[in-house]
Amino acid sequence: MKLYYWPKTRAFRALWMLEEIGEPYELARVNLRTGEQDTTDFHHVNPMCKLPALDDGGVQVAESGAVLLYLADRFPEAKLGAPVGDPLRGRFLQWLFFTPGCLEPAMAEKMTGASGNSFSFGWGNLERVKAAIDMALDEGDWLLGEHFSAADLLLAGTLQIAFVAKLLEPSGRIGEYVERAIAREGHVRAMAIEQREIDALKVKH
Repeated sequence: MKLYYWPKTRAFRALWMLEEIGEPYELARVNLRTGEQDTTDFHHVNPMCKLPALDDGGVQVAESGAVLLYLADRFPEAKLGAPVGDPLRGRFLQWLFFTPGCLEPAMAEKMTGASGNSFSFGWGNLERVKAAIDMALDEGDWLLGEHFSAADLLLAGTLQIAFVAKLLEPSGRIGEYVERAIAREGHVRAMAIEQREIDALKVKH
C-alpha cells in the first residue's frame, strides 16, 4: 500500500488513518515545492493534482473522504467504519461526507470573506455547521455514539485547522471532542511521522 504524501497537507488525514489501521504502507513523497503534483504521471493518480491519494496494489483512490472510506471498508477489523448492513452505516456516510461537503466550504467562505448564501449553499454557513456538530455530539463522545470512526478522524482533523485559523473557538464540546481524537495513539504516531518529514525538509534547506 502506497500513500502519496507531503507534510502539512491533507495527506495527513490518510496518514493518521493508516496508523490507526496498523497495516504496512509506504510513503510516496510528492514534492509540492517542485511541482511534482503537476506531472502527467501524478495526473493519472489524481486528476485534481492534490493530496492525499492512495495506491493499493493498483487500486488508486483520491479525495480525502474516499480514501478514508476505502480504507475503512478494506480493513473492517480496524473498526473505523460501519459495514454495509450495519444500522450505523447511513450515519457514518453522512458524517464522512459532511466535512468536505459542509465544514470545509463554510471555513473557506469565512476565511476569504466571500458573501455567502445560507439558503442556496448546501453548507449553510459556519454557524449552522457548528450547531450540527454540537447536536451530533449530544449523543456520545463520537459521531457514531461511543464508536470512533474515520468520520471522526476527518472531522476532528479539519476542526484543528479551523481552530488554528481562528474560525472556531477550541472550547466547549467541540474543543473536548478534538482533544479526545488527537490523544489517540494513532494520531500521536502519525504526528511523529509528520514531524520527522518536516524536520527532514529543514535539513535539506
